[in-house]
Amino acid sequence: MRNRPMAHAMEVKDARALQRLAEETSRSFKPARPKTRSRAALLEMIDLLSRWSAAGLALIAGITVYLAIIAGRDFPARALAWTALLICAVWVCRRMRAQFRAGAAIAARPFRWRASYTSCLSVLGVVFASAPILLTPQDAPGLISLQVVVLVMVGGFGAALFHAAHPTSAAAFAVPGALMPMLAAIRGGDMLLTSALAATSVAGLFVVFTLSRTIARNAGRRNPRTRFVRREIEPSGRYVENAPTQATSKSAI
Repeated sequence: MRNRPMAHAMEVKDARALQRLAEETSRSFKPARPKTRSRAALLEMIDLLSRWSAAGLALIAGITVYLAIIAGRDFPARALAWTALLICAVWVCRRMRAQFRAGAAIAARPFRWRASYTSCLSVLGVVFASAPILLTPQDAPGLISLQVVVLVMVGGFGAALFHAAHPTSAAAFAVPGALMPMLAAIRGGDMLLTSALAATSVAGLFVVFTLSRTIARNAGRRNPRTRFVRREIEPSGRYVENAPTQATSKSAI
């Protein structure tokens, strides 16, 4: 019975020490800086994607017509099949973009539109980049094969630059445009051409990545995340202020 007051005093002392430790921890706590961008910044990048992508699709369509003409003289069946696939993919992408810009129902869901548009671009990018393999056989004349390889890389990286506002959309053109010509050069056994294409691919991917990061950084600066103090109501009915949290700006919706 004599040890009970001493034990109670030790418990009170430990409780106060824990309270002081909790106060010091809460004062020294700094909320982690969010890595995601604000909703307004993402919406601005989607708007840039929908506006700039028209030039990228036009570039792909123009190169497609030229490649179909030069390859159709010697390989008409291959040119017809490849061109038909590509025209269908370009038409779907162009229609989705036109509906979004015209304010159709999908425009109310910009993030869903971006996901659907990117999935269509992935099909278009693979079909376009497969021209060195599908459009020309292994024994094709060297001049035609070289033109196809060069134009596919130019079109792939050019379209990726016009879609740089969304990294995934840019990668849908840049990655196949870098890999497919290299596979065609390896199939032909030309190591010098393979090395040149590899160096060009690395440079092109670096330019696309840098432009995409620059666009995202500028959009984040123009549309920063806002801070506010969140208040919650305890069961007792009194307000409790929590640490400042991050909220996205809804003014750009």
